[in-house]
Amino acid sequence: MSRPTFRTNAFQQTLLGLEYAPDPDRPADLFSRACVEEFSQMRLDRYGYLLAQVFEPNVLVEVALLAGLPYESLADLSHQPTEPIRRLADLVHHAADLPVTGVLNVATALISVSRFDPAAGLLADAYVRAATPRERFEAAMLAFVVTNRRDDGADSPRQFHRMRDAAETDQVPDDRVLDACSQAVVWYQKRKELPESEYQWFLNTGTRLATAADRMDPGAISSWYRALAMVPAAEGAADTTRRYMEYAREAAENTMARRPRAYETHFLKTYHESSLKEHMYLTRDLDKAEEAGQALIALDPSWAPSYGELAEAYVAFGRTEKAAHLYEQAVAAGPPYVGHHMLRAARCHQKAGNSTRALALHRDLSLLARDDEQVLRAGFDLAQDLGDTDARAHFEAALQRLGNEGARHPGMDGDDR
Repeated sequence: MSRPTFRTNAFQQTLLGLEYAPDPDRPADLFSRACVEEFSQMRLDRYGYLLAQVFEPNVLVEVALLAGLPYESLADLSHQPTEPIRRLADLVHHAADLPVTGVLNVATALISVSRFDPAAGLLADAYVRAATPRERFEAAMLAFVVTNRRDDGADSPRQFHRMRDAAETDQVPDDRVLDACSQAVVWYQKRKELPESEYQWFLNTGTRLATAADRMDPGAISSWYRALAMVPAAEGAADTTRRYMEYAREAAENTMARRPRAYETHFLKTYHESSLKEHMYLTRDLDKAEEAGQALIALDPSWAPSYGELAEAYVAFGRTEKAAHLYEQAVAAGPPYVGHHMLRAARCHQKAGNSTRALALHRDLSLLARDDEQVLRAGFDLAQDLGDTDARAHFEAALQRLGNEGARHPGMDGDDR
């Protein structure tokens, strides 16, 4: 049985080569557009390289798997299919000759395409070479991003402390300090990635800085209020949460009006993502959750995770058939998270009573995630329940092979949302 194939999309091309081929039938998603644009306009002598979105290493694992390439060849930049990737690899090789700002920008480019190990090496060197509070701040901010995605935040406390030390010199722009405050609030609320005393400093500092919103970049303001909304949301205060979210929306629309690019559109996109979560978990309002999800898809229709976000809401409200349909749309859109979406679609179909479709999805997934024992056992159990002897034999053989080789988990079911 041949492995299922997926049409290569702009995201996969971007992670592989920092460029994508225009497709009139399938416009590039916002992330790919912003990522490619930032690298093409990179300056080595000034700050300002922007990260639209950061993924975890398992996303690059999936891209390698779908492309039939060894993951290691992508992670260490030895696979160089395009001129942009060759340029990036050359910059990494000659990083010692670059100014600190150049090293920071090259590290940012690496992070944007999930090459975390070479980025971490550059950032360690950049922090040692840093001669100003701004350089130390930017190196610590990027080092936080790396540890947050690669190491579950193991080094986050140290990096937030470094950011605070630099910010307290008053030599870091307020917009950048506010960005750090937003990250501190989000990741303290999500998984306590920094001590409470540090969190309180960032929370208080962000609250103070946001009072001068008219002098701040509206993108930083939008991110701050989306982060701040998590505080009342955790306490069940729906009205305050919604007020902060409205501030976030207004600032997102403001930054898009000023700079109508793919990067700035992400502020409105993340507003819709957060609104969807707000109505899933806080207000429990299906109509508003659905409205936010549809707005998210309309803003970036080529982006697979948008369909998955709305599907997740349907699951939360018990609409498993609708969720299964949306998850399959996400699979059809391609990476990122093909394996995640395929597995969720299978589970929803099974819960909705469509076990035959669930089994078909498990078979497809087993040919992608050949070393995922959990996927294989779930498929085997489903085949046995349905009395499908061919499918049972397929999964039995796969499990036997895996038993001989040793179970591994390549990350097909992961996501960072």
